[in-house]
Amino acid sequence: MRTASIIIPTLGRSSSLRDCLESLWAQDNQDYEIIKVTEVGNLAALRNQGARRANGDYLVFIDDDVECSREWLSSIMEVFSSSESIAGVSGPAIITKDYRNNRAIFSHKFFKWLYDLVFCFGRAHLPGHITQAGAWTTGASNENCQYEGPVHFLEACNMAFRRSWFEKVGGFDESYGGIGDWSEPDICYRIRSLGGTLKFVPAVRLYHRPSKSGAYSRRREQSAIRLQNYLLFSKRWVEPSFHHLLYKLFLRIYY
Repeated sequence: MRTASIIIPTLGRSSSLRDCLESLWAQDNQDYEIIKVTEVGNLAALRNQGARRANGDYLVFIDDDVECSREWLSSIMEVFSSSESIAGVSGPAIITKDYRNNRAIFSHKFFKWLYDLVFCFGRAHLPGHITQAGAWTTGASNENCQYEGPVHFLEACNMAFRRSWFEKVGGFDESYGGIGDWSEPDICYRIRSLGGTLKFVPAVRLYHRPSKSGAYSRRREQSAIRLQNYLLFSKRWVEPSFHHLLYKLFLRIYY
């Protein structure tokens, strides 16, 4: 049995997948298995499918357009070994300048400025937090991210779970359709509601190079599903407020 199972849903990105795999083969910790999930479908369900095929004690989910630093996996395992109470680990998912235009929240600078000002309450620099407005913070994407500590959620392309906690909450909720937006914070909130701790560590670093091919190309056609996913998440976990009402309006425009 491998200690870590690295699960990669992948679709139509052979070039970026190759770069991703090469970064895994270069890890200073080789105690892992790689599980590629190549089917088309609901991403939450595909991730659960990968988890069922996994043999490891730790389930690590990444995207097929990331490249991991050499010490990425060993840093994950070091955090888990530090305390049995740690249920999940994440770290920076850095989007460098060359790739920022591939993410709408960064390419439209006015929207990003408005987002940080109105919805993040001075916390935009933090990774892995959901504000009182129900907005997620984007600090994990910054090259200078050095935050270390507890977080509300793990980065969607850089999230590792202790298997026992993943199974305790039943994995990803497949009610979140399409490309699975907000299923990642949802599983994290369920873990935290039962007392599990999620930790963000700078050394658990990878580079996210968003591609507009593969599953990304389905984002626009799934706008309604993505909004429904957020409404499901917020109904469960976000307290009603004026700022939350504004954020839902913002998302209708964004999506």
